[in-house]
Amino acid sequence: MYLFLHIVLDFFTSVTRKRTKLNRGQVLATAVEASGLGKEEVANKAGYSRSAYYKHIENPNLDYHILIIYGKAIKYDFTEEFPDMPKYLLEEPEEAYGKPKTLEEAIKIMELWKNKYLELLEKYNRLIEARMEKR
Repeated sequence: MYLFLHIVLDFFTSVTRKRTKLNRGQVLATAVEASGLGKEEVANKAGYSRSAYYKHIENPNLDYHILIIYGKAIKYDFTEEFPDMPKYLLEEPEEAYGKPKTLEEAIKIMELWKNKYLELLEKYNRLIEARMEKR
């Protein structure tokens, strides 16, 4: 009897979970509305056409990579609604590296990164030594 009850409870629990699954397309549509931007503008910022946007909001199982693209376009974090979704940056970091204009500038940049590497290496070695001493 207990086994039967357990199986029935598991079944209803899984059915309940399936009902609460969020419609990814509808979440996208809600986020776009909340952004205050026009649908066509959002689609263009994301690199899609307006018709593709409408197909996306109709898809309840929209791929996460598409949501990430829209999230970056409207600066919205979809990981709050979908915790199993991979984390992503809302804004891409600016390209700070570029090509140095002179040899001296290249040498300065190389020294900077070398020094940062050496600092991190020293910290790492101190951590390893501390762990070895605890044993």
